[in-house]
Amino acid sequence: MKDYYGTLNITRSATPAEIKKAYFTLVRKFPPERHPQEFMRIREAYEVLIDENTRRQYDLIDSMPAVVKAYFQEGSQALNEGNTGRAIRLLEEVRAVHPNFSVVNSLLGDAYLANGNSVKAIRIFENLAALEPTNAGFARRLAQAYARRGWYRKAIDQYRRALTLDEDNISLWLGLIDCYLETDDLIRAQETVWEGLEVSNRKGWDNLELYYHIVQIDIYSHDLDNLKKHLDEMKTKALEKEEEKDHVAWFLAILAKQIHRMGLYEQAAETIETAFSLKPDDEELLNIKEEIDAQSAVHLHLRELEEDAAIDSRLPEMLAFELQMCDDQFCAQCIVEQFLHEMEIIMDLELFRPQILRLKKNYPALYELKKDFFNNVINSKKEDQLLNTYRKKHKKLEKLYPEKFALDDDDEMYGFEPPQPYVRPGPKIGRNDPCPCGSGKKYKKCCGA
Repeated sequence: MKDYYGTLNITRSATPAEIKKAYFTLVRKFPPERHPQEFMRIREAYEVLIDENTRRQYDLIDSMPAVVKAYFQEGSQALNEGNTGRAIRLLEEVRAVHPNFSVVNSLLGDAYLANGNSVKAIRIFENLAALEPTNAGFARRLAQAYARRGWYRKAIDQYRRALTLDEDNISLWLGLIDCYLETDDLIRAQETVWEGLEVSNRKGWDNLELYYHIVQIDIYSHDLDNLKKHLDEMKTKALEKEEEKDHVAWFLAILAKQIHRMGLYEQAAETIETAFSLKPDDEELLNIKEEIDAQSAVHLHLRELEEDAAIDSRLPEMLAFELQMCDDQFCAQCIVEQFLHEMEIIMDLELFRPQILRLKKNYPALYELKKDFFNNVINSKKEDQLLNTYRKKHKKLEKLYPEKFALDDDDEMYGFEPPQPYVRPGPKIGRNDPCPCGSGKKYKKCCGA
């Protein structure tokens, strides 16, 4: 059975104030962004023990019949180990004997949610929230289940209700902010962050997680001035307490990696620089910084290439695609799209050979991205071999993914004799063209990011 008192490092006689103090201490030590599993264990223990009724029920588990108690313990362990099917079977057996034991029902709801059955989880948590309307933990679980289902408005209402019951539970603030971010309501998300910061400053609990969201919202809003301001505030806050340096540095390092994947390279470089300044002797942080700096330099060269009047836009488009391909080497979309980009070069060798030579001379880091391909293209002696290779590759891919090569009835797939450029279905969008989604941004900064 889960030892909630042991998780919080408190005695069974701990007061609510002592439970909260232990919770804040552990959350500071195990923040959710860096220690998500440990943080969930701490949150679960806190939510059970801070509520008078669930704490009383938890304490009564020891008095259950031996078989029922064993089922509960094994079900709890199975859930911890990720065996949700076994957890559900065992906990349903316990519920059959103790149908009104909210601690059991709550754990069963968690198991259904982890198993992907949000409908049953919602049914359980709605019942618990109705039976115990003053339990903030049940309101949070219901909000989480609603959000998992995509019902963000209902989730927001439950998070708001839970916060009226326990405004010290950092999970409630983070869950509410995430709901607003999922619905692209950056204004409400930002207001909620500042609301949470006011509470944390008034109550004296750690608010680094909320600062993390401030920076995240600055990034989503492309508010570079406030991003720099808030990064400086986080750095100052970390320098005030030596023990906070490590957490802040790693918050920022994780954030830098995330926003770099979003294509916000300058912001990523600024963020990792702040992280590294806090822990300049950390070798792992140094590796992350060097990786981001190197990738940012490549993207800077790519922007220069896009502005080079001597370069056809299809060349930087192909390189931009290489940088944003997914990690799945068997991804059909990436395989076909990469082939189509390469075909645009292959079918117009006379145009692209001098441009690729210019690329090799003036943009060597970009040339390295597709060195083998470019070497074959500029080698005129291998032209026939290259065309034959791509002819065979086209036939193979068309057989494997016919739907991705389908054209309208009036269109003809490109041929190799005589060679002509492949024409994509629909208008071709350059990376510097306005995005067709209507956002007003350039394609490369919006849907093409």
